[in-house]
Amino acid sequence: MLNLRLARPLLIVLAACAANFLVQGISLADDAQENKSLKEQMRQMMQRMDALQKQVEALSKQQQAPPPPAVVAAPPVMVPPPVVAPAVVVKYEEREPLLHKILSGFYGTLDVSFDDTTKGMNGFVAYPYSLVDPTNPNSGYVRGTTAKGGGAGPVGRVGYMPAFSTNKSVLGYRGSHPFEGSDIELIYQIETAPSITSSPGLNTSQYQQSNVVKGGIGYGDTFIGFAGNEWGKVKVGTTYSPYKKSTDRLNPFSGMLGDYAVIMGNSGGDNRVEFGTRLEHAIWFESPKYGDLFSFDVLVSPGQNRTYDNVVQSSGSPDCNGGNEPGSGNLLLNCDDGGFDDAFSVDVKFETGPIYATAAYEWHHNVNRNSDGIGSNHPIYGYLQSINSPLLDFATFTALSLEFPTSFGAGASPPYLNDIANETAFKVGAQYTLPFGLAFSGIYEYLHRSLPQDLEFQNERQRNGLWFAASQDILNKDNVSVGWAHAGRTPGDPGGQHNFNPTNTDDAANMYTVAWKHHFDKNVYWYLDAAETVNKGNAHYDLGGRGLTTDCHDGTNTTVIDYTSAGNTTWGGCKEIGFSTGVDYKF
Repeated sequence: MLNLRLARPLLIVLAACAANFLVQGISLADDAQENKSLKEQMRQMMQRMDALQKQVEALSKQQQAPPPPAVVAAPPVMVPPPVVAPAVVVKYEEREPLLHKILSGFYGTLDVSFDDTTKGMNGFVAYPYSLVDPTNPNSGYVRGTTAKGGGAGPVGRVGYMPAFSTNKSVLGYRGSHPFEGSDIELIYQIETAPSITSSPGLNTSQYQQSNVVKGGIGYGDTFIGFAGNEWGKVKVGTTYSPYKKSTDRLNPFSGMLGDYAVIMGNSGGDNRVEFGTRLEHAIWFESPKYGDLFSFDVLVSPGQNRTYDNVVQSSGSPDCNGGNEPGSGNLLLNCDDGGFDDAFSVDVKFETGPIYATAAYEWHHNVNRNSDGIGSNHPIYGYLQSINSPLLDFATFTALSLEFPTSFGAGASPPYLNDIANETAFKVGAQYTLPFGLAFSGIYEYLHRSLPQDLEFQNERQRNGLWFAASQDILNKDNVSVGWAHAGRTPGDPGGQHNFNPTNTDDAANMYTVAWKHHFDKNVYWYLDAAETVNKGNAHYDLGGRGLTTDCHDGTNTTVIDYTSAGNTTWGGCKEIGFSTGVDYKF
């Protein structure tokens, strides 16, 4: 860069050189033209020097001026994030609030399966038994040498048979009506059980007859009542009893083959559950949960029966209280196959964290089982008949035999006169769930029938029972469950089975169940299920839980004009096996 301090002397030197050059040029020039040319060159040079001097002076002033203040970069300003106002909740204004409220009350379960089951009694042969001494009921038993029916086994298809089944499907509607200025509200519920795989109608199969139309409105847990936040609920209607509901959560196979109701609450085998059925014309109380630990339920069902021995339906009921129509099972048109009047049921429940425990009790008053004598082939029953025992109803038998000599009198036998007694059930159950989802469940049950000693020989309604199950959730979508149920031996047996053997007193049974469920979402799951019921001695428990049941009855069906018949025969000791796959949808 040009040094400004040396610029002024340099200009002076250049000016001197130019003057010297000018003088020399004047002295040397001879003519005017040359002189004129030199003067012009001199003038231009002086102009350039003036311009150069002005530039030098301007640069000098700029250099001598004080330097501008240093600019210090300011630190970055931390700008706080903008404050976002909370989203304004826009309340949706229901255009049809009443319609929305009505639709929200509907609920239901739809369950359809494909089953393949066998009765497990192919090759059975029946033999007659008699007393060693026909005049002494304590003399022991002897088997006859000739098989019944010439050695023919069970009638009909008793092996594997495929079928479609509708299982515990229900459609219901529930709601409430609050009272202004009070925490009390009116509550109500109504249900029906639609049949998906068959047409709706009366249950008139040869294995169980009923006047109840399950697809009719009102079949199911149906009630009206009152509820309060502080004191609980009071309901009137038809419902499963507290005895049954108290252990529902301990049964991962509800509505499936191997449902624990095959044995739990079932006092006689077959496919009817005495202490797990709905009770009609009932009133019950459901308590709130006290201390977030305890609750209880109490139910009373008055008999509403005008007869002293409950041989007709309760007033207003289509079926007998025992769960079938009068005459069901090829019997007289009476409710003497388990009909009763008053019922009482209670439970208490304890729950905290992974622990659930319950105890329950149920009582049925004056249960009529007079029909246990009709068709009995027990040798002691034969003895009572031979001595015209007052335990048998000969008057009814004689009257019917005279009226229908070709049908009723052939091979029939008198009913009991007073096989009417109270029956009770008691159970305790518990469930414990581990942190990783494995749930263990167990139940002990005791059923009792209060009979006089001279009828204990045919008491099949009294026994102990056990249930154990384990259920494990897998990866939030699947569940695997296994179960085992045991029915203990009974004091006696009425001897109605075609192959009844009085020497085999071990009327016990064991049931084994395994199931896999895959949940597509919270509403729909698919299941694969297998179960086996192993009946010992003369026991005849079924395979359970379905719209279609598989039990120990064969296909005998000979009906005569007066509606008596030689109907299906029970073969004790059958071993049913079944496989099932289906879909369950809840909404």
